[in-house]
Amino acid sequence: MQIIKATKKDRAEAMKIATDLKDWFNKEGLKNMKIDFELNNLVVAKEDGKVSGFLCYSSFSGKMLLMWMGVAKEAQRKGVGQELLKWLEDEGRKFGFHAIEVETLPDEDSYEPYQRTRAFYYKNGFERVLYKKARVQGWDDQIVLEKKL
Repeated sequence: MQIIKATKKDRAEAMKIATDLKDWFNKEGLKNMKIDFELNNLVVAKEDGKVSGFLCYSSFSGKMLLMWMGVAKEAQRKGVGQELLKWLEDEGRKFGFHAIEVETLPDEDSYEPYQRTRAFYYKNGFERVLYKKARVQGWDDQIVLEKKL
């Protein structure tokens, strides 16, 4: 597996993966993701020349901000997400950042796909540091998870 900065073609493949992950990304999320892919950093995991996962990130005030991550359904639970996360950790350390931060649905939300998402982050050393009430009508509350580097 190779983790590389996304090309225009890779961005399109990453959006296709996200579109197929309907349990995680709704229409509004996909709209925002498409913009974020253009304005921020996007890396992809590639196997045999094909994108199997993506990670969109930025940074702010000494932290890496993990904005979007997804793994193709057929590649889930095969280490792709962990490789993407490891890449981000290495990148953060290279620049001297002190943490990675990600937002997701709260533990109090029993929606099964996000139970798996939170379990992934917790298993990889993230801790809950903040609860954020939704500030846009129709959006969900979020928790902020952080992993120290």
